[in-house]
Amino acid sequence: MKTMRSIFFKLSILILFISGCSSEYETLVKRELQKNQKVDSVFFNLRLGESKDIYHKKSWNLNNSRQVVQGRSYFYMKKVFSDSKIEKKRNDFALEFAGKFNTSKKLKMLDVKFYHLLWTPWNESYQAQSLLPRILDSLELWFPGNPFFEVETGSDSIPSMHVKVDGDRRFRVYVENSQDVAVKIDDLNEDN
Repeated sequence: MKTMRSIFFKLSILILFISGCSSEYETLVKRELQKNQKVDSVFFNLRLGESKDIYHKKSWNLNNSRQVVQGRSYFYMKKVFSDSKIEKKRNDFALEFAGKFNTSKKLKMLDVKFYHLLWTPWNESYQAQSLLPRILDSLELWFPGNPFFEVETGSDSIPSMHVKVDGDRRFRVYVENSQDVAVKIDDLNEDN
């Protein structure tokens, strides 16, 4: 009987220890949300939480001023980043984005895709896996704050992703396919 109690006690301690420990990601999210800090800026002066009408007006103005053009899909806007130091577009990549809205018609997430302009299925140096480090560096430069860190997802389709959380704004970056590096920028605060 004493052995059963001892085993039960040790098992209870182990379960409490495991449930009490949280992942680096969960700890970061909790810490950043406790700051109660609104961080809503994304690309091109767009803001998480702004209305669908404002988002579309800003997108229209970006397109009208030729800062962006229509992307590969009708729903995405595209911006090409050119490296003037390297000839023949060898270092050029594009960003495509589309807004996702909640039931209140507020911008809840920006769905972004980056890809190399010279992408081909047979040239690994222009594929998404090779572009990923450059995108992570660019995002950290454009959006200072906490650094990215890698999180294992346990999924076969997306085994890992890079995450960055600043206040209530979260970036999730992963290789979507051989061409695209996907970036999901969303608002962790459900009240916004």
